[in-house]
Formats: sequence, structure tokens, C-alpha cells
Amino acid sequence: MSTEQVYTAGSANFDPLYAGKVGTEGLGMKFDFAPWNIPEPQPVVVALEASGAFRGKVLDAGCGTGQNSLHLASRGHAVTGLDFSPSAVGQAQERARERGLDVNFAVADATKFEGIEGGFETVLDYGLYHVLNDEQRRAYAAALHRVTAPGAQLHVYGFAESELKGLPPQQLRVSKENFRLNLEGEGQWRILSIEDSLCTTNHTREYFEKQRVEAGGTLPFDPEAFDVDEKGRIVYPMSYVHAERV
Repeated sequence: MSTEQVYTAGSANFDPLYAGKVGTEGLGMKFDFAPWNIPEPQPVVVALEASGAFRGKVLDAGCGTGQNSLHLASRGHAVTGLDFSPSAVGQAQERARERGLDVNFAVADATKFEGIEGGFETVLDYGLYHVLNDEQRRAYAAALHRVTAPGAQLHVYGFAESELKGLPPQQLRVSKENFRLNLEGEGQWRILSIEDSLCTTNHTREYFEKQRVEAGGTLPFDPEAFDVDEKGRIVYPMSYVHAERV
């Protein structure tokens, strides 16, 4: 990892982080991995698929290294995974080859989706919406509308507003009003429900304790304030937004 490159909390380009070329600073700690990039599909996505929420052609918008896309493909869905990060897409393609799964992974700008064949009936957005600014969110909603079929279902997971200090960064926390403003504002999507959900991370309380020691005894938050899953991984509050294409 180069010590000359640093990814900060305000960055929107995750490619250097996915590529392992930068460290992360500005969050009261340093790390050189994407905390949300666990080596398996997100549990809430697994549960959502099991509920029958995915149908027809599926778009995984902001697919990252492809764990969610690959799970959906393994369940028999026709999946296209798109991400702005060439490094993430490359890793996703390699995983698909290793597992013998047919997933169309490609690099794309989610505010435009130029050159992307439309007709998607289901869209998964796990953690993309919350990294965009409001102008980009409105362009993203319009781009999604262009590449989806009438009545398409949109499933968005974004960091929720909460009382937690430190992580996730405040600028990534999204209010319910913001989802409504940017998704419904132009009449392209109708929100059916907004529910509480969770993001499983690679962070643990033990990891934060190590960071505290390396930082000289302090952190800008209390690791014990975070909930953990059965594997001891910290989970962050998310909102799950279910919307329908108008």
C-alpha cells in the first residue's frame, strides 16, 4: 500500500480503496480496506432474495466486488452488476469465473448508465445512493428510470440517521425525507416503504481497540456503542427503501 495516497471520509471515488492502494484517514483511525466489503453477500440481501423480491432481469447498481450479484446469480437470477470502480469490477469478474457464474459485470457511471441495455425489472442498490450528493441522486433516479421496465422494483439500502458517533461518517447518513425528495421528486419512482435495516462490516470491537491503542489511547467514539452480529462483526444502521417505477 502506498503511503502517499490517502482516502478520506469525503471521497466519492472508491477505486483506490478497492485496489488496496490507499489508506483511510479522517475517521479517527486508519485502514486499507473497504469496511462494507465482507467476503460473502450481505445477510439482508440474502433474506430479501429469499422473500421473493427479485424478478426478471436484475441490476445490481454499485455492485462493488460482486458478492451480492454472485449470490443472486447462484439463485438463478439474470444479473448485471455495475460499478464506477474498475478495480472492484475486475475482482467481481474474477470471482464469477472462479465460481462458474454468468454475471455481466461492467464499469459504469450510475448517474448516466450510458450504453447500458435497459429493461431491468428489479434493481438492488446496496450502499450506492448514500455516497452520492443530492444532484447526483436526482440524476441517478432518472438514469435508473431510463434503464428499467414499467413497474420495476427498486431496493435501496443506505446508511440511516442515528445517534452513533464516528462511523458511518455523518455525510453518508441519509434521512427518510432525502430518499423521498430525490427518488420521488420528479415523479419517476414511488416509495412503497422505508424500514430499518443493517450493514454488516469487517469492523470488530477488537479491531477498534487495536486502533485506539495505536492512536495513543483515544478514539472519537465508543466501540461498545455498536451492535455486533453472531460473528462479532459490527453492524451499522441502514434504511431499506422499497420503491416502484412509475
